[in-house]
Parts: sequence; C-alpha cells; structure tokens
Amino acid sequence: MKAAALAAVLVCARVAAAAPDARDASTRFREAAARGDIAALEQLGGESPLTLWSDDAWAEAARLAAKANDFARARVDLEQVIAIGTDDQLVRRAKNELARITGFAGSGGDWIAVAAEHERLAPALTAGSDPKPALERLEALVRAHPRYPRAPMLMVAIAQGWEREGEGARALGWLRQAATVASEPNDKLRIHAEIIRASIRAGALADAERELDTFAHTAPPGLVANLRGELSRAELRRTLRFIMWGVLAALVVVAAIALRRAAGSWCAALRRLARPPMEAMFIVPIGAVVVGFALTGNPLIARTVLAIVIAGVATSWISGAILDGRPHVKLSRAASHAALALVALVASVYLAVDRGHVIDFIIETWHQGHERG
Repeated sequence: MKAAALAAVLVCARVAAAAPDARDASTRFREAAARGDIAALEQLGGESPLTLWSDDAWAEAARLAAKANDFARARVDLEQVIAIGTDDQLVRRAKNELARITGFAGSGGDWIAVAAEHERLAPALTAGSDPKPALERLEALVRAHPRYPRAPMLMVAIAQGWEREGEGARALGWLRQAATVASEPNDKLRIHAEIIRASIRAGALADAERELDTFAHTAPPGLVANLRGELSRAELRRTLRFIMWGVLAALVVVAAIALRRAAGSWCAALRRLARPPMEAMFIVPIGAVVVGFALTGNPLIARTVLAIVIAGVATSWISGAILDGRPHVKLSRAASHAALALVALVASVYLAVDRGHVIDFIIETWHQGHERG
C-alpha cells in the first residue's frame, strides 16, 4: 500500500514538473511561428527531452523554409518531423512534402538552386506588373538547365505568360519544346492539349484540327470532346468575323455614298472629313485618356481598347461629316443614321475583342472574378 502511494506521488510530481515545460514549449512555439523565426523553431524541435511541440516545431520550420525557397533547409526539417513525429497525419504530410521537394530538387539536392530561382520568379507572372522581365529570366533559366525535372511544366508557364502578352507564336514555340522534353504521361497529355488550345486561340484552326486528330488516338474521350467543342466554337467565331467584316465594308460604302450626296461632290466630301465634327472633338480627349490608362496594363488588352476607341472616333467623325450643314434632320432619318452607326460600332467592338481572343479573358473574368481574370 505504501509502495502504491509512493508511486502515485512520484507520478503526480512528474506531471507537475512536466506541465510547466509543456506550457513553455507551447508559448515558444506560437511566438516563434508568429515571428516566422525558423531558427527558433528548429532549436525548439531539437531540444531534449522531446515535448508535444517538437514535431510541430520542425514541421512549421520546414513550411517556412519552403516558403522562403530554402529547400535544402526544408528537407532537413522534414526529415526531423518523420524521425520524431508521433502524429501519423503530420508525418504523412511531411513525407508527401519531402517527396514533392525531392521530385524537383533531386534526391541529392542537385536542382535546389534552380528550383529556388524558379519559385522566386514564378509569382511575377501573375502579380499584375509587367511580367516580361520575369519571363525572360525564366527562359534563360530553363535554357541553362534543360534537364531540370520541372522544365516541361515551366515551359508551359512561360508559354502561357507570353500568350497573355499577345505573343502567340512565341507561346506555341515554347509549348512544342515542352512536348519534346516531357517524359511523364500526364505532362505529355496536358502539354499536347495546351498546344491544341493555343493553336485555336492563335487562329491556326487547321493546325489545331490536325493536332486534335492525332491527339484523339491516345487522349481520354472526355478531353477530346471538350477540345472539339472549343474548335467548333472557334470556327463559329471565325464565321462571325467574316460577317462582321462584310457588314463594316458595306457600311463604309453606304457612308461614302451618303457623304457624297450630302456634300455635293467628292472634293467637298473630303473637305468635310478634314474638319473634325463636334462629336469627334468630344470623344477624342476621352478616348485618349482611356487608351493611355490601358497602355499601363496588359498589351493585349491595350491594343483592344485602342481599336475600340479608334472605331468609335471614326464612326462619330464620319457620322458628323454626313450630318454637317443640315439645319433640320427628320426623326426617321436620324433614327436610321443612329442605328447604322450603332451597327458599325458593335461590329468593330466584336472584331476588337475577338482579336487575340480577348473575349476568352473577358469570359474567364466574368466567371472567376476580377482577381483571377
């Protein structure tokens, strides 16, 4: 009985002594994690005896090291989590993360420096600022290290970046190069699908159809069906472009005839066009501000905005020249005049947003929100 009582006292004493240490470890862990102090977390994880927070400290240190692109340090910290971890889920996550880092850094850490540079530059592609410097550095990186394990998908990211900048041919070149170096079946599948989509967006529909016919032999039927749907929509949009160009050509002829009749001669018509009407003088300054603002962003969007503004100015200029000098205009004539001007503007806007497939970015922004778009 005395022995049992003594054992109970010793156990209570041990728990009482250990509790302050556990509370101290908990406080130190939270403070170090809040500061992002990797060294303090590693120190806590390496202390003896181990506490409930030792494996958490190593895991948080690994997360912060990976976030800072210090993959060598992250690997060491993850190995510590696996070695001492008591939480099965935490150990499993550490093993998965270690496998991921090893996959692109190499089992011997051969690609750690390349991977760190890759991770440093990649966020600039979607940061909202000019991505061209980052794209050019990534191009140099992948050319200097063609055997880098993530080179194929890095080439895909480079291609997508250049396509957003309106350089479709350059994007397709990188995608085709990625297809030649990819070895993983899933990577090959994704890259070939991206080649077909990029060809569709570039307007090379015949090339896209040939690629798709070859792709259909090995690709999942669902993916092939989606790509055929995209190709069909692209063919429909090409037909619409032809129609819109035809509408604009017809309206130009109608406007020229109307201007000649209103002016009395071709020379007088040209003189009218040489004088900017009030409508154009009102629109030009506003359009210049809009274009100037657009030029600070994506070049593809800027070119689209420029085309729309030019179309608006041209429509108002010609419309004003036709009506110039008419003291009274019948309501029916004014309505038909406005309707034709609106048709010309709608056709011009469609051609502008369809060029470079800006309409795809608009649809994506509508569905995913401004941040994604």
